[in-house]
Amino acid sequence: MRQSPIVSVILPTHNRAALVQHSIRSVLAQTYTDYELIVVDDGSTDGTEAALAQDGRLRYVRQANAGPAAARNRGLRLARGELITFLDDDDLYEPEKLAEQVGFFETHPDAMLLHSCFSKFNDAGEDLGVRDTTWFQGWLYPEILAHWGMMMAAPTVMVRRGVLDEVGGFDESLRWAEDPDLWRRIARRYPFHVLPESLVRVRQQAVSVSSDKTRAAGHFRLMLEKAFADDPDLPPAFRRRAMAAMYTNVCHNLLGAGGPAEMRLARRHALTALGLRPSQWGAWAGLGASFIPRGLRAGLAAAFRRLRFRRG
Repeated sequence: MRQSPIVSVILPTHNRAALVQHSIRSVLAQTYTDYELIVVDDGSTDGTEAALAQDGRLRYVRQANAGPAAARNRGLRLARGELITFLDDDDLYEPEKLAEQVGFFETHPDAMLLHSCFSKFNDAGEDLGVRDTTWFQGWLYPEILAHWGMMMAAPTVMVRRGVLDEVGGFDESLRWAEDPDLWRRIARRYPFHVLPESLVRVRQQAVSVSSDKTRAAGHFRLMLEKAFADDPDLPPAFRRRAMAAMYTNVCHNLLGAGGPAEMRLARRHALTALGLRPSQWGAWAGLGASFIPRGLRAGLAAAFRRLRFRRG
């Protein structure tokens, strides 16, 4: 009888039959081989089942559409590995991803959560640079609640199974902020570790400004309110700072290519942030940027994104 694998890779997917096959190939190309790949089809209607169900190299399970948190939790219930890692259905692992992270856990028995730097690319396959997340390590709680820039990409994370048994899986009531909600629960108990290599390629999403980004603040607010309820000892001043940082970040995310309606919403979020914390300089900057003409604003946003990523 085959022993359980060391690593379980959990890959939820929904209506991305073509893209998910690229993601799967990036797992199958790993130099480390003691893993299982669990693909959870979250109610796809585009032929995903026909494309994957008979592939003996992976464990395929299908469920009624319930969202990414529920799909990841389904994978967790099936997982047999000591180490758990995730992959989104449009992202890619570098060939050494599993080997590098397993090697770290083998030499750092006290480590509970490990992530890495990552690169971004667009649908044309163009390399957009590397996101350096090496600063995001150590004991991060409660500051993790007040940081709303890019912290780490979920596919870079590897965590010991016992940690997830201890803190619970993904909150299925959260449709957007289920990742940071899990990370903050882990951060309350354990320090984070990071590898400086870029081990994952994350696809830049062409998300509609008029849909997902306009609803983000409501989802993120629910996550923060849950965090505050879980930790009543957090000072009121810190809660206001965390909430102001969230509204500022959502404001900034609307600025790049948004039209008049999105700019009105960006201003509202900036003013909400300033009402919570008048010294939130990023909110002042976002408020001012919302009055800049759209073309110039988009160019400034693109330049800022380039500054956040290093090349090579």
